[in-house]
Amino acid sequence: MAIALMGMLILVFLILGVGGGGRFPDAFKGSRADSVVTAGSHAISTVEYRRIFEQQKQRFEEQSKQQLTSEFLIRNGFDQQLLNQMALDQGQSEMLTRIGVTPDPSLIDAQLKQIPAAFDRVTGKFSQTQFEAFLASKGLTPRQVQTDLTDDLAQRHFTYAIAAGFKAPRAYAALSAIAALQNRDISYFVLDPRGVVPPQAPTDAQLTAFMTAHAAQLTRPEMRTVTIARFSAAAMASSVTVSATDIQKEFDFRKDSLSSPETRDIVQIPVKSAGDAAKAAQRLSRGEDPAAIAKAFGAEPVIYSNKPRSAIADGKIAVAAFGLKEGQVSPAQGDLGFAALKVIKVTPARTASLDSVKAKIESDLKAKAAQAKAYDLSQKFDEARQGGSSVADAARKTGVATQVVGPFTAEGLDADGRPDPVINEKIAKAVFAMRAGEESDVQDSGPGEYYALKVEQVAPPALPALAGVRTRLTQAYMQEQMIKALRAKAEALMVEVRKGQTMDAAAASVGAQIVHQPGMQLVQAQQYKALGREFLTIIFSQKPGEVFAAGAPNGVYIARLDAVRPGDVTTTAQFMEAVRQRASQDYLRDLVEAAKAAAKGSVKVAVNLNLARQTMGVDPASIPAAGGKVTGGAK
Repeated sequence: MAIALMGMLILVFLILGVGGGGRFPDAFKGSRADSVVTAGSHAISTVEYRRIFEQQKQRFEEQSKQQLTSEFLIRNGFDQQLLNQMALDQGQSEMLTRIGVTPDPSLIDAQLKQIPAAFDRVTGKFSQTQFEAFLASKGLTPRQVQTDLTDDLAQRHFTYAIAAGFKAPRAYAALSAIAALQNRDISYFVLDPRGVVPPQAPTDAQLTAFMTAHAAQLTRPEMRTVTIARFSAAAMASSVTVSATDIQKEFDFRKDSLSSPETRDIVQIPVKSAGDAAKAAQRLSRGEDPAAIAKAFGAEPVIYSNKPRSAIADGKIAVAAFGLKEGQVSPAQGDLGFAALKVIKVTPARTASLDSVKAKIESDLKAKAAQAKAYDLSQKFDEARQGGSSVADAARKTGVATQVVGPFTAEGLDADGRPDPVINEKIAKAVFAMRAGEESDVQDSGPGEYYALKVEQVAPPALPALAGVRTRLTQAYMQEQMIKALRAKAEALMVEVRKGQTMDAAAASVGAQIVHQPGMQLVQAQQYKALGREFLTIIFSQKPGEVFAAGAPNGVYIARLDAVRPGDVTTTAQFMEAVRQRASQDYLRDLVEAAKAAAKGSVKVAVNLNLARQTMGVDPASIPAAGGKVTGGAK
């Protein structure tokens, strides 16, 4: 049935001219030199790609709760996954454009009207200047937004068309229900290390061979050691002192900004005349809903929540509102018209005292003085460097201590894989762009943070010395040998069981305790999670009588599926109806993804992986190909 449905979908594509030599020749596609993804008339430029990459990187960092460099993510395939998703989306958008699935301009306008920043707050009319300024702050252009909205609407409408009234066949849900509620009777025991001969301690030759066999996991990446001179305001702040006089002067200067003015919660109902203002005020005093009152006068209520007098645009209305007491209602006439006012809440002004803000002012002054000190020292250091001094000599002349840091990787990780506290992403990137022995001038690393460095040593990628990892390597070797011995013994025991030996006898031969577990159900798998994922995965995919082995926390499981019994018919029927909607959603999701994949192949999407990596400041040649994927050129 799935094959038939997908066949119909592909047939539709072919009829509409998307596939194989249809009415849209390859010449229709315009390859763009600055695009990382190109699908006919659709393309992702390097600027757009950088913006999207940074957004997804930030989201990933928030989820993982750690800072990661772009190069680290790229080395781990982050960019390839992102580019693949872009290729699928752009391919579908191009396919929809070619077959004429494009939204009417009025629909685009309706979407734009949902962006508040596009409209003038005073006139309520669309403001091109304001809209473009808002987009520029987000790194976007009006053309990009219009294209994105057009593609988004087309994709949504296409998906809605597929989804409308879609339901997975009852047989799909029935199969899921039957599998979930089957009762499986299991017999198993654990073959632990006591059941096999312990492995012998490895020789150096065996450890060397083990290291070579696992070179991919054990090879240490290129690491570098540097001498660094830092001018850090954060580090200097604790040693900076400020006088009581300076604190008092700063307080006097900032007193108004540190204090809080009186604020109020106010309801304002705009009306057209003094008579309407009086009527509206009467209704407000009776406790009627402000929205209903305003609607009766053809207006919208204006609500001020915890706002100072300066927040009210009409000066006369502001004077009137701040002349009322909490709970009072009054009509008022302003410069812009009439209104009815009600004061809901009054929050008194708060005048800052020196004692209440002294600690903050002192901290701010120390930070400012430390930044100035760090800058002055960096300038003196720079003068010495310009005069021909090395980094070490310039630091001595400036009175700043240098620090040897490393070795560390391009991701700023030390030999144990932990982040080096001195090395941030900017410094790590600068270090790995230099040659051994090269020295830098003063570099800016953030507000009040400056540094200069010399690359002392470059250690190329290499296997670690055996002496340095002997203990850990020996443990890994012994563990691998024990697992091999357990697996071999498990295979021998399973052979005997398959020949007719009982599970009880097999367990007794290795001093294990047999467990008979009846009625295991997939729907209740959470109850058996202590058995491990591998064990449960195999259990619910075996036929009755099958004998198998699976990893156990302290050894190897040897198990047999004794019987499979159907679940209760009534419960199965109820479960089927409950899962049918989910089955439909899962099938529909797969159908939509299959449509994207088909579109991507039909319009021949081009992805330039090298350009994408260069855009993020990473040398493509430094990233090894993984899993047989080609990293060069536009593929």
